[in-house]
Order: sequence, then structure tokens, then C-alpha cells
Amino acid sequence: MTALDPVLTQILWNRVISIVDEAATGLIRTSYSSVVRDFHDFSCGFFDASGNMLAHSTKTTTAFIGVMPYLMRHFLEHFPVDDLKPGDVLITNDPWLGTGHTYDLCIASPVFMDDRPVGYSVCIVHHLDIGGRMATTESKDMYEEGLRLPMLKLYREGTLDPAVEAIIRANVREPDKVFGDIRAQVVANNVCARGVLGMMRDYSLAPGQLDQLSAEIIERTERSLRQKILELPDGVFDNEVTLPTIGSVSGIRIRVKVTIRGDEIEIDYDGSSGEIAAAVNVTFNMTRSYSLYPIKLAIDPQVPNNEGCLRPITVKAPVGSLLNCQPPAPTWGRTMICHNLPEIVFGALAKAIPDRIMAGSGSTPLVFTYFRSRRRDGRTYVGITSSMGGMGATSRGDGPSCRGFPYNVGNIPVETIEKDVPIFYRRKELITDSGGPGAHRGGLGQDCEIVVAGGDLAPVGPLVVGIRGSGRSPESPYPVFGRLGGGVGRGEALTLNGENIPHGPQQHLKPGDVLRIALPGGGGYGDPLARDPELVADDVRHGYVSPAAAADDYGIALNEDGSVDVPRTRALRAFMSCMK
Repeated sequence: MTALDPVLTQILWNRVISIVDEAATGLIRTSYSSVVRDFHDFSCGFFDASGNMLAHSTKTTTAFIGVMPYLMRHFLEHFPVDDLKPGDVLITNDPWLGTGHTYDLCIASPVFMDDRPVGYSVCIVHHLDIGGRMATTESKDMYEEGLRLPMLKLYREGTLDPAVEAIIRANVREPDKVFGDIRAQVVANNVCARGVLGMMRDYSLAPGQLDQLSAEIIERTERSLRQKILELPDGVFDNEVTLPTIGSVSGIRIRVKVTIRGDEIEIDYDGSSGEIAAAVNVTFNMTRSYSLYPIKLAIDPQVPNNEGCLRPITVKAPVGSLLNCQPPAPTWGRTMICHNLPEIVFGALAKAIPDRIMAGSGSTPLVFTYFRSRRRDGRTYVGITSSMGGMGATSRGDGPSCRGFPYNVGNIPVETIEKDVPIFYRRKELITDSGGPGAHRGGLGQDCEIVVAGGDLAPVGPLVVGIRGSGRSPESPYPVFGRLGGGVGRGEALTLNGENIPHGPQQHLKPGDVLRIALPGGGGYGDPLARDPELVADDVRHGYVSPAAAADDYGIALNEDGSVDVPRTRALRAFMSCMK
């Protein structure tokens, strides 16, 4: 057997990560839907024989990083090792065992070597349709939200269970597309298994050595994170926000207390709102995942994620609260709540390490639009669009424009959306002055205007639209905030034919209707009057900042040729400093 010295351990660690990335490539190339190919709302992972997460794919939705370890434990609780056979494939979409809503199908496959499981491959994919009312915050309980699969064996020793297939096909609108993506998930798991077994053969690793490798990698990660926590000041740091109105529900409160003690951190959401009458309630798996993520991101971002990231951090949320809802609470739009948790945790951490925390992002939470209607041949079609605002600025520089934080998914190309759904884009452009002003400027948001097709391309009946939005305007109780004197992000709007509409409830559109979705820019970092005048002038030349905002926000006066008028700028900045 090969000795696992430090050099080989690092080589194998990198090999495992490349294996799960190859599995993700297999998933993308065999999937049927743009939510996988372009949006990248999925994750692939590999676990050791004890069910500890060893690696996940580089392309992944960040929420799944903290969900997969607990999902795998649930699988092993329901299916003991002695009950598993080569070729078995496990499946569930239970919100309380998996990722928090029924649209994410979670599939796990044991990896066998010499009739013994040496690990498990896992693939989670967001499916466009799982039945039910589909894509609305108006559902009153989980039974309205579609098919809920308990822990099941999808394949038994390599054979698809026909009863499970029939149940799924009978409850979804596009069964061929759904099962196409399910098969792609199985392909991804098989690619992962093949890669792991190939690695073990290439390096003459016995099954027990794979467990040794896992233990060493996980211990290194845990040790690194604990060391970074030790460098933080001990104390209790809190934050409280009131989220924008969702549908008809207002006054949603999230309260967090972050306790740093030695090499451990506790995150407690006691005092947050209880379950609400909108389908945005969050299961604890998702709350925990989006609470672990910002800690790692802020203090130890370089070490790859695995089981070791979980151990120094404890997360608590009261049972029955909005962040630890219980069945049968509806959860479809839970990202409208849980995507805010990283920034809310950041708000507490900023009291401990203010110079290491980024400003708010206009992409938080994800704005995600579902479209559903019927074609002329009677078939149902389902499609999505995604939109991104600007990311917040940091102490190191400006925020990038139109990026997905904290969820890490992609912008679906306009051409793909127009092919899938009977809509056309009239506009998709950056919003001038949307980035929060600061010494470092927030990234710009974007303005998207969509029109429903008419004529031969028109849908039969209404085009049903479900929108998960943000509502984070500068006037809301929860704007896209700046840091250390930086300004808020701007530009948020959601209108139908020029009239404001609420985030969450479904809308019924007809040919010619115009839907506008504008995402705000990110928050600024530091005093805008400290921004380099030449950077402001450059922003104006690129159309990121208007000449009026250059003067009003940054105190920069420009000449007719766009250059900085130095004397007038000095006078204007001196005046603005006195007025503060």
C-alpha cells in the first residue's frame, strides 16, 4: 500500500476536487434544462465511508455546501450500509432532510470496491417543476407545493424502480425534462465513482487509506478555521434587520447574535420572527448552511470546503421560527429569507472586524423568475430567467457588477431564455449611478425589460409568472447598505406595464405585457469624498456614474472634456466635508 505522506496527501486532495468537478461536467453535458447548463443551480460532492464530506464541485450553489453533509447523514440513517448494494441510487426532496424546498432533488450513490462501500457520491439539482401550484409565495402549506419524496431507492442494484418513476412522471408538468435531469444526476454520480476508484487504483490505495486521507484533509481544514477564529476578538456581536414586505407580509424580523469564544463561534437567531403566512419559511438545514458560509468566507476563504468547516461553528434557531420552520410550513421561496443571512451575519461580524467585511450586494436575495404556460400543441412549457445586481465594495476595491452573491449561480443567456419561453428582451443593461458611492464604489445593478410574445409565438392562455425578488430600495427598511461611510445601492424596481407589483405572488401575463425587473447596485465602502478623482472621471466616461452624481456624491467637478477640474473639485469637497 502507498504511504500517505504530506506531498501525496495534497496531490490526492487536488485529485478528489478534480473528480467532483468532472462529475459536474458530466451533469452539465447530459442535463436537459438551462437551470443546470447555464444557471448552475446544482452541486456534486464526494463523501467518505462514514458519510463525511470530502469535497464538492467548484461550480456549485453555495447553500448546498452546508446542506450536503447533513443530507448524507440522513441518507445513512434511513439506509444502513448493510442494506446498500452496488448499483443502488437513493433519492429525496424532503425539505427538512435536504435543501429546504421540494424543487431540489437530492440523489446519492454508494461507491463500492471489493463489495464494500468506500464512499458516496451525491448530486443535488434544482428542477424547474415538481408539480403543485408552482413558483408562488401564496401556498399555505407544503402540500400545495408539489410532490414530496421521502427517502427512497430510485435504482435497486442498477435497475430503475418503475413505481418511483411512475409516481414522479404522474406529478410533474414536463416528465421527460425532469427525468432527463434525474438521469444526468445519476450520470454525475457514476462519473464521480469512476474517478474515485481510478484514483485508488492509480495510487494503490486500500479502502482504509481513503478514510485516512479523508480524516487528514478534514482535520487540516478544521485546524485552519479554528486558528483563524482564534485571531478574532472574543465577544458577543449582534445585528437585527427588518426585511422588505413579501406579498402582504411585512415586519419580518431577523435577529442574530454571534458569540466568538476561543476557537469556536456560535450563531443564534433567537428573537427572529416565527413562521409566516407566505411560502418563504426556511428549514434549519438551509439556515445552518447560509450561516456557516459567511464565517468561512470572511476569515478563511482559501481552504477548500469540507466537513472540517462545520465543526468549529454552532448554529441555533428556535423550533417553529421562520428560520427553523416545521412541517407543513410552505417553503418554495425560502431564498427570499435565507439569502439575506450571510449579510446579516456580516453585520454582526463587522462589529468585531470592520475592515474585513464587504458592503451589501444588490443581488441579495436572488431575483429568480419562473414562466409557465401552454404551447399551441397542448404541451406545457416551463422556463426561468435570472437577474443579478451589483456586489458590494470592499476595503480592497470596487464591487463587481451583476454578480450572484451569496448563491454563486450564473446569468442565463438571453438567447437561451427566448428559446425556452415566449418572451423577448427589450432591454438588459447596466444602471448608471446604481452602485453605492464610496472610496470604493459598489458594483452596478442591471435593468431588464421583458415583453410577452404575440402572434404565432404567443402562449395559449396566460403566461403565469412567479417572481422571487428583493425589494431592497434605498427607501426600504433594509436597503443595500454601505460600509464605513459608503452609500447604499440604488436602482431597484419591479413593474408590470409600468405599475409596481409585489414580490412573491404569481402574475398572469398576456401578449404585449411588459415586465420590468431592475436590480440595485452594491453598497459603497468608505467615504465617497476619499475616492480618487481620476477613478470618478473614468466612471463617468464609461457611463457608470453620471456627471451630476460625480458632483453630488463624490464632490468631483468635471471639465467639458471629462477631465477633473482640480480647483473646483477641491472647493466642492471642502464644502461637502463641512456640511457633514
